[in-house]
Amino acid sequence: MKVKDVMTREVITEDENVSVTVISRDMELSGIGSVVITSGGRPAGIVTDRDIMQKICAARRTGSVKAKEIMSSPLIIIGPEASVEKACELMTENDIRRLPVLENDELVGIISVRNILTRTPEHVHKFYPAEEGIVAELLEVGDVMTRDVITEDELTPVSKISEDMETTGIGSVVITSENKPIGIVTDRDIMVKICATGRTGEVKAKEIMSSPLISIAPGAPLERACELLA
Repeated sequence: MKVKDVMTREVITEDENVSVTVISRDMELSGIGSVVITSGGRPAGIVTDRDIMQKICAARRTGSVKAKEIMSSPLIIIGPEASVEKACELMTENDIRRLPVLENDELVGIISVRNILTRTPEHVHKFYPAEEGIVAELLEVGDVMTRDVITEDELTPVSKISEDMETTGIGSVVITSENKPIGIVTDRDIMVKICATGRTGEVKAKEIMSSPLISIAPGAPLERACELLA
C-alpha cells in the first residue's frame, strides 16, 4: 500500500510569523493535531499539539510567540508514491508521528501513525514491537501496550502535569480519584483547553480531563483497539 492511499489530503498550513495562539485556536476548531508551517508559501516546518504543550504550556511562556520559534524544522517529508512501510521507517527512525507528503515540492497531504494503524493495523509492530514469533494478525493489546503508565490525581495542577509529561516524554497521563482511573489528560487536551483559550491561574486535572474513560482489555484483538482509536 502507498502513502497516498492512507494520507489525509486536506492539510492546514500557517505562515511562520503567525502567533502560536492563533495556531492553537485553528487546530482546536479544525480538530487536528498539527499544522504545516510555511515560509514564502513553501513548507518549512511543522507545529504539533505536543510542541505547543511542551514549548509554551510546560515552559510557561507568555506573550506573543510566533510559529517559527517553536516549529520542528527542517521538515522530514515523504512522497505520495512511497510505501507505507517507508513511512513507518521514517517515523520510527526520527521518533515522530506525522510526515508531510510533498509531490514536486507541493504539499499534497500528511500521513500520521493514526492514519497507518486505522487503515493497516498489521503495521503496528513497526511502532510497538511485540514478542518474537507473534503473527501480526493475531496481536492482542497486551502484546504491544505500554505497561509503565503515569497517573496523576484529579486535583493535580495542569502545570505540574505538563511539566511531568515533558520530563518523561509522554503524551498523556491517566487521572485518578481515590486511586481509581476516571479520566485521561493528553497533550492535546492541554493545548486546546489551556493554551488555545489563554486560560490563566491554577487549573486542576479534573477540569480538563476526558471522562469517562474509553478502555480496552489486554486480551482484546489489536484491530479492535485501532477501531476505537479511529
